[in-house]
Amino acid sequence: MSAPRIRHRWTIADTDRARTRALVEATGLPHIIAQLLLQRGAATADAARRYLQPAVAHLSDPFSLTGMRAAVERITQARDRDEHVLIFGDYDVDGVAAAALLINGLKRFGLQRVTHGMPMRLTEGYGLNADHVAVARAEGVNLIITVDNGISAHEAARRAKDLGIDLIITDHHAIEEGLPEACAVINPKQDAPDHPARNLCGAGVAFKLSTALNGTPNDLDIAALGTVADIVPLTGENRIIVALGLRHMARYERLGLAKLAAEAGLSLRDISSEKIGFQLGPRLNAAGRLDDGRAALQLLLSDCPIEAGRIAAALNEANEERRSIEREIFESAVEELDACFEPRQRSIVLARRGWHVGVIGIVASRINAEYNRPVVLISVDENGVGRGSARSGPDFDMMAALTECQEYLERFGGHRSAAGLTLAEDAVTVFRSAFEAAALRQLGAGELLPELAVDVVASFSQLDGALLKTLEQLEPFGHGNPAPVFCSAGVELVPQSARIIKDNHLRMALRQGDVVFSAIGFFMAERYFTEGLPSRLDIAYTPQLNTYRNETSVQLLLKDYRPAED
Repeated sequence: MSAPRIRHRWTIADTDRARTRALVEATGLPHIIAQLLLQRGAATADAARRYLQPAVAHLSDPFSLTGMRAAVERITQARDRDEHVLIFGDYDVDGVAAAALLINGLKRFGLQRVTHGMPMRLTEGYGLNADHVAVARAEGVNLIITVDNGISAHEAARRAKDLGIDLIITDHHAIEEGLPEACAVINPKQDAPDHPARNLCGAGVAFKLSTALNGTPNDLDIAALGTVADIVPLTGENRIIVALGLRHMARYERLGLAKLAAEAGLSLRDISSEKIGFQLGPRLNAAGRLDDGRAALQLLLSDCPIEAGRIAAALNEANEERRSIEREIFESAVEELDACFEPRQRSIVLARRGWHVGVIGIVASRINAEYNRPVVLISVDENGVGRGSARSGPDFDMMAALTECQEYLERFGGHRSAAGLTLAEDAVTVFRSAFEAAALRQLGAGELLPELAVDVVASFSQLDGALLKTLEQLEPFGHGNPAPVFCSAGVELVPQSARIIKDNHLRMALRQGDVVFSAIGFFMAERYFTEGLPSRLDIAYTPQLNTYRNETSVQLLLKDYRPAED
């Protein structure tokens, strides 16, 4: 692959020495930890304690969300009347987690007749539609509650009203065309920008509804699963949910998740947000990407070891198939880019017949990471209908760009950094031009260098085990709350220590003064072969504790390096 070699633009966070010193004196925390807490908005001793020790009491009141009281009143009525309630979810991890969470919550609240549904990704697309409502009417459903979808389901809402079915919408996606007509709409995007629950995912919204119904939070592990997998910012309420949910997941080891973890070679006892994002999430997603997400929902709800084991094995097999398909699409996309990519272009739009529509989003993310440009991949079916997945980095507003191009699109929706769209095959060329123009307006014509935000400038002598143990209290890390990046200047490469491991990773030993640390740069082998390593480097890295053969030492996870300045 001949993707353009990415260079980072290092930006070093400002340090307020006086405020840092004051926080150190008030808390007794190490200077570096106080500095990191200030950067994350914890400026007082109380805020620091809440950040380092998140608790259920720190969660916001679910009734502070618009629409919550109306939703609880209607669900209470459904319970009292013994009505048939349909939970309508989505096929991704967030939608499946939201459905499982609310099904459990409704049953805990006392509803007896609760069923669930979701669209088939490949044949029906996303969200509740009018046909789903008609089927629900035929099955005697009195109330439909959407989870992780519904905010744009205007036609389905009208059909529900015509057929005498009440509708409650719980969603978190952007509100583009006003609210559908419903008994209640719970979507944090309706509330103030500074609302603590503003950035909840679909499972997070379902969690708040379940908490409002039952008085106490339950299924925190499922809420954490959806939150991590949906890549919403791990700040504020989301960070609390994930921190508490990871503890819950490790302590109670829900049967279905434990079986899935075993398939991935993991144990829930040492689960992390990273393991959810890279191991459990893709396996739960695999079924919905390739066919039907109901298996993932069934796994989360199962209390039968045999059934759970069978489903977990099938999801693992589906994930292997997904990875194979993803690899083929990625290679074909890069082959096309090798022939046509121009460094001056601001965006990438590729379309092809035969690409699997359930997998192109993952590939778009990979290409975005490789080329540092917003990417739209479009799968065109035999009828000439193109369905696309769009991905971008933090410096680009994908929804704003698609809105500029909406005259060429039949449908689109999503988030700032991820979206889906539908268009005709013969509109691809004009859309590509319009999207490139929109990208140019946002990104400008200069060199596109991804930013590497450095949080702390430190010397090796400051990086001891005690500091790193405290650093772990800043977890969980993820989107919006990345692991802190340190920078050390003028470190020396220990001679003859650089070597390649597992074909594409670079390991070396680095010295500063009397301190020597092992460092590893994932996927840096090609860079080493093409550039070599200077004897003195400035390095950006995340320090971590690494245990090997019962011995624990400090290891540096390299993010970038450059020749040291004299």
